[in-house]
Amino acid sequence: MSAADAPTRHRWAPVWIVAAVAAAYGLGSGSAWLVFHATDVGAVFFPPAGVTLGALLLARRRHWGYVLVAAGAVELTMNLWQGLSAGAAAGFVLTNTVEPLVGATLVRRFLPGRIDLTRVRDAAVFLACAVGLGPLAGALVGATTSTLASGGAWWTALAQFWAGDGLAVLTLGSAVVGLGALRPSRRVSRLWRAGLVLAATALLTAVGFWPQDVPLMYLPVPLLLAAGFGGRVATVGAAGFVMAFVANLQSAAGRGPWAVLADRPDLEAATLQVYLAFVVLGAWVLAIAVAERDRARAQSRREVAARIRLETLQEVTAGLAAAATAEQVVRVLVEKGVGVVADHGYVTLLDRDGVNLRIWPTSAVPPAVASGYREMRLGDLGRLPVVDVVRHGRPVRLASAAEIGERYPALLDRGGQVATRGVLVVPVRVAERTLGALVFAYRRDGAVTPEVAALAQTIADLAGQAVDRAERYEAEHSAAHELQRSLLPRISGHLPGVRARAAYRPAVRGNDVGGDWYDVFEVPGSRVAIVVGDVVGHGLAAAAAMGQLQQVLRSAALAGASPAEVLESLDAASLAIDGAAYATVGYAEYDPVERILTYASAGHLPPLLAVGDTVSYLNEGRSQPLQLSARARAEATITVPDGAMLVWYSDGLLERRDEVIDVGLDRLAKAAASVRGADPQEWCDSIVSAMTGGAATTDDVVVTCLRLAGITAPAQESGVLRLTLDSVRDLPPTRQALRVWSTAHELSADQTDALLMAANEALINSLEHAYHGRAAGPVTLTAVRGRRREVRVEVDDRGRWRASSPDGERGRGLDLINQMARRVVVSLSRHGTRVTITVPES
Repeated sequence: MSAADAPTRHRWAPVWIVAAVAAAYGLGSGSAWLVFHATDVGAVFFPPAGVTLGALLLARRRHWGYVLVAAGAVELTMNLWQGLSAGAAAGFVLTNTVEPLVGATLVRRFLPGRIDLTRVRDAAVFLACAVGLGPLAGALVGATTSTLASGGAWWTALAQFWAGDGLAVLTLGSAVVGLGALRPSRRVSRLWRAGLVLAATALLTAVGFWPQDVPLMYLPVPLLLAAGFGGRVATVGAAGFVMAFVANLQSAAGRGPWAVLADRPDLEAATLQVYLAFVVLGAWVLAIAVAERDRARAQSRREVAARIRLETLQEVTAGLAAAATAEQVVRVLVEKGVGVVADHGYVTLLDRDGVNLRIWPTSAVPPAVASGYREMRLGDLGRLPVVDVVRHGRPVRLASAAEIGERYPALLDRGGQVATRGVLVVPVRVAERTLGALVFAYRRDGAVTPEVAALAQTIADLAGQAVDRAERYEAEHSAAHELQRSLLPRISGHLPGVRARAAYRPAVRGNDVGGDWYDVFEVPGSRVAIVVGDVVGHGLAAAAAMGQLQQVLRSAALAGASPAEVLESLDAASLAIDGAAYATVGYAEYDPVERILTYASAGHLPPLLAVGDTVSYLNEGRSQPLQLSARARAEATITVPDGAMLVWYSDGLLERRDEVIDVGLDRLAKAAASVRGADPQEWCDSIVSAMTGGAATTDDVVVTCLRLAGITAPAQESGVLRLTLDSVRDLPPTRQALRVWSTAHELSADQTDALLMAANEALINSLEHAYHGRAAGPVTLTAVRGRRREVRVEVDDRGRWRASSPDGERGRGLDLINQMARRVVVSLSRHGTRVTITVPES
């Protein structure tokens, strides 16, 4: 009925109440007079008492007057029709209106809301007030009226009134109240079953109360107990009323065990009605016990469901907090969210363009169905609840198969293989943007409860935050990887005396990008620089810090700094680079002419040198990570055999959470010892495969492998001239050797003159100034022919230069060198001085 019809319905309510009560009361009263032979001392069974009491408890208080007026009018009519005096008729009208009014008032005093007769408290109040006190009040008035009207025994009348009315309230009254407490949707389904029980009860009671000599009055008792075992008080009351009605009818007709007491109504009331009352009460108690058991089970199921929901929410929250990528978020939602809350379902996410919908089914969805849902255009899905939710951002709740068929008939066709009878679709949103939807599907009606809807919405809210966080992380992760890859160099294939290759494997997707890096390049003097480093931290900041450290290191190395000096330069520069603190760096220089490897490690793992079948770690030249060393950096030198393989790596190759680093070092040594061949790339691939087992790693992995072959050709033929001077007496032969070397390498006259003058001035400066006041030491000259017809000269000493004289007489040598050369670099350190001169082609 629509809201517009509501006033009309309420206006006609009194009319319907009066008509229903009058009809039911008339039938009950007529049966009492005509069937049970009621007299002015009362009836052995008075059904109208149950009718009036039940009507009052079901009606609103403002309608009680209509109920009592209808009952009183019919009672007065029936009394006058039976020939009672006006005074007796009025007294019995008062009896049958006071009784239900007292009972209903007392019941409502203790039970103002919905009455549930399967609950102990409600049943106790009903029995005490409606069955006990109400009929007692009526019996007092009725017995007094009967005594005044006919002069009969007051106590006999009291017992007959009380027993007949109390039994009617116990049976018919409880049936009316119990039926009114049922939900309208369940009344129809229960009425036809109750009808069968009532018909069987009537039949068995008629049979049981037919013979006088054979005790068969127990035949209907199992039916009442069966109704009680089903927890249906309304059915118990109705069946009890039918049993009482038929039993009293048979007794009034002179049949059954109580026929002999027909002329003793007081004794009949004390036996037959009490027997019937105990049968009904026994079934009623059983119904209450069963109902309490069912409620306890339901409460236990609710508690279990609530605990499962809480545990599910905790697992989803923990899983989403640990998930870094969208795929990991989806896995948590499928396995711990939708897959636990629903019988089956889906996680759906829109792509960045909002055109395609990616779909992940739970494991309960059959493979034949799941295969059809991977990624689909949103417009190709037709009219489905997930489409409406994604487009409009509002949840869709379908509680039954009928509702699904009415709103989304296509869903029944698609979900037929999984028997979908309930659907809840909630949007996955962040701020005002809809990212997708969660689909919770059920195989039974009524499964989409408010608790389920609240839990689903909470999971969707958590999912929205997690997906948004994952998208932002993946964007940064991708940018950091691109930056890191762009900063990792291509190793030249023309390094002097060295063949080098490197392997870089980023961490498995879902872990932050680290700052692992490597570099291999040529430095002055035909030497080769080798770098492996690891910046502490993750993401773009680590990659950016790594790039800046790489540039600083290259600058220091190309300026001629030794390995220890390179690390010291990084120490100084790292103070101004965000994220560079505590970085580890391994740096080495290989001289292919002398076959000497000089290396230094700032907290980095030691390099591994493989010579034939022998492998060993180079554990010298070690110091603390950047910014942690207060002392000068150490370096170490080793002469390398021809064909040795140097392996340097990052900690991601070794470290495992469940083992100490020494185990990883031993495993690497065994892996390197098993590699054969001279190809550095094969060494890189074999080592990475052996150390990772082909599995994804949780940290970046860097491995550099260098075959150190050296330069064995004569210096003149190799393009390198190396000479050592002990004093100025060695200058003339050095100039002569330079002139011969220049002729052999086809230098022009101007280039030769520039080379001789610049080298001579640099040698004089080192010989005169480096060892002033100390024992003279060696000065080394190295001349290298470059690939662009340039000549690079390096002059090295192990002393300290004197400062220029105040009169300006000293320091002119460097000015002359600058005039002759294209580029001059002077590197000063505690280990000595290096002057690097580049003479261009003339």
